[in-house]
Amino acid sequence: MMASAGSQLLLDLHWDDAPRLDGFEAGANSMALQALQQLLAQGGALYLWGPPACGKTHLLRAACAAVQQRGATALYLSAQSPPSHWPALDAPPALLAVDDVQGCAPWQQQLLFGLFNALRQRQGAFLAAGDRAPAQLPLRDDLRTRLAWGLALALQPLDDAAKARVLRRVAAARGIALRDELSSYILTHHARDMGSLLGLLDRLDAYALRHSRAASIPLLKEMLAGTAR
Repeated sequence: MMASAGSQLLLDLHWDDAPRLDGFEAGANSMALQALQQLLAQGGALYLWGPPACGKTHLLRAACAAVQQRGATALYLSAQSPPSHWPALDAPPALLAVDDVQGCAPWQQQLLFGLFNALRQRQGAFLAAGDRAPAQLPLRDDLRTRLAWGLALALQPLDDAAKARVLRRVAAARGIALRDELSSYILTHHARDMGSLLGLLDRLDAYALRHSRAASIPLLKEMLAGTAR
């Protein structure tokens, strides 16, 4: 069955939401951003830690994208990555970025220990992130020690002003005029982590396009009321 022209137009709209370093709202995390940029330029090791939705995954994925754009190899992994995604010890990428290290299984911890040493010998870059400081990670002792060898920095969640700036920037990239009263309403009445906020903005964008209306508080209420029914 063929879709109508209007629905086909909606299906063909794609926004580039891939994380980028220049799209990271540093807030109180400017030191972490500077340390990451130094890592990409000089190699070494960097460990970032903090609560959910503080920007860890954004920075890891953005770092990989930056390395790949200059023609080098970069690999993003997490504790959920299957064995087939992990590199061999004798062929590590220029940048290895490992997310959610606190959840790594024993076989992943063993590989991480070897990959860390291999990257150090090759003067590559090792980037990892977790939910707590290295000494508190539920990992084998030698891996915890390796994660603490480089710089370890805590990330802080964004305050409301910074979250509003992110929402306005993402909205502007999508052609949405996000007025101050709408961004304030979203921050006041809905989940406050950036993942949920951006997901809500994505839904509102699609709903506004589908109904050919501008984004507004009444439109958002209408969308959410329809979702609840």
